Amino acid sequence: MKKLLPLMLVVLLAPSAHAEPQRQKPQGPAAWKFAHDVPVILDSEWHWKVGGFGGIRRGYPLRHVPVVFVHGNNVDAADWYPVRDDFLKAGWSKQELWGLSYGGLGGANGSALNRSNPERDSEHAAQGDDHSTYITNNEANVLDLYRFLRMVQSYTGSQRFVIVSHSLGVTLSRETLRVHRELRKDLVAFVGIAGANQGTTFCPPGSESDVVSCDEIAAGTPWLARLNAAGQTYGPAHWMTVYDGTGSGDPAYVGPTYAQSPALKGAVNVEYPHMYHNDLRIDVQVVAMYRTWIQRWATLHRSS
Repeated sequence: MKKLLPLMLVVLLAPSAHAEPQRQKPQGPAAWKFAHDVPVILDSEWHWKVGGFGGIRRGYPLRHVPVVFVHGNNVDAADWYPVRDDFLKAGWSKQELWGLSYGGLGGANGSALNRSNPERDSEHAAQGDDHSTYITNNEANVLDLYRFLRMVQSYTGSQRFVIVSHSLGVTLSRETLRVHRELRKDLVAFVGIAGANQGTTFCPPGSESDVVSCDEIAAGTPWLARLNAAGQTYGPAHWMTVYDGTGSGDPAYVGPTYAQSPALKGAVNVEYPHMYHNDLRIDVQVVAMYRTWIQRWATLHRSS
């Protein structure tokens, strides 16, 4: 049986008189699993500590440019634990691996078909996760991601950073880079996994005023047009997208209209035919592929 979808959104209908339905408040803050001296960032919308993971101590030496993992909708940074652990096994350190929970405590919607996440599941159980759904959007979280990126730069001492994003996290990261253009010079590499760059099945025509975030990521919205007009990719960063491509494996991009939505002009666009939305993020072989690609640009070479 397929597990719960991840996702960019779970459909909640509201009266069409609203420009966008009100975002439901999450159950509470997500786990705070940073090093003891990592500065606290308060969520700009809910005013609690932004959860996530990362860090060892200030001044800890780096071998790689830090990576910031940006999750999708209705989940939190815990979705990235298996990916974080794969990077650790490959020689990265916790000082170089960061994730933020930009929307509070998420649910199990990020479950993959072919890989489990027991650390997330036990953590959520300890927090009393009731699997309630909430839906956020891009605009509400730009400031939190921006503050987080700046904190990582300051804490690690690395001006440069990498973004690995999934689902709503792709368009959120791209919008943050659009709004805060000064960050672009510091971006080394960008991996966008199953992002609604040209629209999504879950936002069909007419849903813009009924479903949270569909006024942003439905195909043909002014919001997406503005985002893409600012440049789908740009230097000096290297860009990659990862997606199904067939229109049948990922329920967020069904059919020929949406199959190529996650691709970006100017990026290395990598297809994994018939792969499910969350497996595209967490599958061991896929993670190894995009990690190896990132290492080409993010490994710091020191003279002996």
